[in-house]
Amino acid sequence: MAQLHQGDISAELIDPLDFDLGSIFKPYFAYAQGKAPPQLQTLTDKIAAADGYVMVSPEYNHSLSPALAHLLNHFGSSLFSYKPSAIVTYSAGQWGGVRAAVGMRSFLSELGCLPVSAMIHVPKAHEVFAEDGSFLEQADAEKWMSYFARTFTQLTWWASAARNQRHEIDPHKLVPAFKRDPAQRNAP
Repeated sequence: MAQLHQGDISAELIDPLDFDLGSIFKPYFAYAQGKAPPQLQTLTDKIAAADGYVMVSPEYNHSLSPALAHLLNHFGSSLFSYKPSAIVTYSAGQWGGVRAAVGMRSFLSELGCLPVSAMIHVPKAHEVFAEDGSFLEQADAEKWMSYFARTFTQLTWWASAARNQRHEIDPHKLVPAFKRDPAQRNAP
C-alpha cells in the first residue's frame, strides 16, 4: 500500500470479507434506485469514484478468491468501465498465484476495467511478508518494491490517461451503460 500512497495518489483497502452482502445473491442493479442495502451502496459509490483498481487475490483452486468474485459480481460493468486495473496474486506455492491471474484478466475485462500488462505475483508469500505487510527480509525489500513499481507505474499512468479522456468525452454517452440486467448486451 505504501507505493500507492505517493504524490496525489490515495488508495483504500476493501476486503470482501468485511462486507455482509447477504446469503441470497442480488446484484446492485436489481435494487430500485436508492433502495440498495447501505453496504452495497457504499461500495457502489467507492467503485464509481475510483480512477483505477488494484485487485489482490490468493490463488484458490487455480482461480481467484471466491470472496472477491462474489463481491465483484454484485456490480455491473458500467461502474468499472473505462478504468484500468492491476492484478496482484499470491500463493503459498512457487507460482505466486499466476494461474489465478490468468482467470482474473478475463473476469476484470468483462467488468470493463482492463488490466495493465504488468502483473504482480508473490510466490511463497508467507516467506516474503510479515502479518503486518512488512517484508520479512529487508535485504529483499528493494527488489520487491522495484518489481511492484513496474505494475503500479503502469496503473497510475493509465488511470490518469483514462480520467483525462473521460473528462474530454463521456464514454457512457458513446456506448450506453448496462443499467438493468446482463441481457442488455445480448445480440438482437
